[in-house]
Amino acid sequence: MKHFGPRAVAPRDGLEWLTKALYLMLSRPPLFIAAALLAPAGSAFLLALPWWEILPTSSHWLTVIATVVCYGLPMNLTISLACGFARAANREQPPSLKQLLIPGILGVLFRSSLFLLALLLQGYLAMYLIQDLLKPTAMLAAMEGETLSPGFSFAVTDTLLGTQLNMLGGLLLILQILFACFVTPLYLFRELPLFVCWRLSFLAIQLNPWLWPALGLPGLLLILMASFETFAIPAQILALPLPAYFGALLFVAWLEIFQGGVDETAELTEPAITHQSAEQPSTYSLARETY
Repeated sequence: MKHFGPRAVAPRDGLEWLTKALYLMLSRPPLFIAAALLAPAGSAFLLALPWWEILPTSSHWLTVIATVVCYGLPMNLTISLACGFARAANREQPPSLKQLLIPGILGVLFRSSLFLLALLLQGYLAMYLIQDLLKPTAMLAAMEGETLSPGFSFAVTDTLLGTQLNMLGGLLLILQILFACFVTPLYLFRELPLFVCWRLSFLAIQLNPWLWPALGLPGLLLILMASFETFAIPAQILALPLPAYFGALLFVAWLEIFQGGVDETAELTEPAITHQSAEQPSTYSLARETY
C-alpha cells in the first residue's frame, strides 16, 4: 500500500470535503443510519445500567467520569465505525456482517474509540478542575473542609441528544488542541502504533494550519447551540447525524492529505482480512514503513 502523505492542501479543497463526505453517506444510507443510531442507543443503554446507582452522589468527579463514559464511548464508536463505512462506500465494497464481527476488526474499532474517549475524558476533567480552581467560593469551601456543589456543567445538557452534540463539540476542541484529528483514520486504515499516528497527525496539521480553526470554531458552535433555546430544536436534529458525518469527513480528509486522493482498490477477501488481523506486523516495522 503506497503512502503519499502528509501533504499540504489549499483551504478551498477542504470545502470540497464537506460535499464528498455527504455524498459518501448518501451513497450507502443504511450503513450510516445504523452508525448514527448507535450513539443515542448506546448512551441510553449505558445510562440504564444499574451500577450507576451505587455511585456516591457527593462525588462530582465520579459523576463527570460516568457522564463522559455513557455519552462519549458510544459517540466515539459511531465516529470510528462511520469512518470505516466511508472507506467501504468509497471503494463500493459494503462490509458484510461477518467482516464486522471479525475479532481483529472489532479490536481496532474499540481501541480507536477508547483513545478518543481518553482524550475526551481528559478534556472534561481539565475543564472542571479549572472551574474549581478559578471559583473563589470553591476555594473557600475547600479551606473550610466543606463540600460545595460545582454548579457547572460544561457541554452537558438535560437531554440525551443535546449532550451528545455537546460531547462532539468538546471532542473537536480537544482534537484541535492536541493536533490529533487524524489519529483515528491512521490507526484504522494503517494500523500504525498510536504514537506514530499522533506524530503524523501533528505534522499534517502543521502543514495545513487552516485545519486548526476549522476544528475549533465548529466545536465551540456545537457546544453553544444547545445552550440557547432558539437553537435547541435544530441542535436536537443535528445531534443524530453529525457524529456519523464527522467520521465520514475524517476519512475524506485522510484520503486527500495522506493518500493524495487515491485509495487502494484491491479487494481483500474475508480469509485475507482474517489472516491480516491474526498476523500483525511489529511496531518497529510499521513505524519504518511510515517514512
